[in-house]
Amino acid sequence: MIIHIGGNISLLEKDIVAILDIDTVLESKDNSKLIENLIKDNRLVNYTNDNVKSYIITSEDNKRINGNNQYKLYASNISSTSLLKRIYTNE
Repeated sequence: MIIHIGGNISLLEKDIVAILDIDTVLESKDNSKLIENLIKDNRLVNYTNDNVKSYIITSEDNKRINGNNQYKLYASNISSTSLLKRIYTNE
């Protein structure tokens, strides 16, 4: 199933590893560090000046380097709750 995350970007549901609410990221040192590391490693696919409400982490099984999945990070101005509703509505 394809999930639209805003900004003309759609992702395959099977590639989504995590959907993190911005408040959860800001409140957790571990989540903040994870997002910071992905951005530092140039994994952020779409930079947005819009009000970021959630982050989506994806991994494509067929995109492995040295046996490790290659993660990508997307910023979305759609809330994590709305994104999850889109996933569950499509089931």
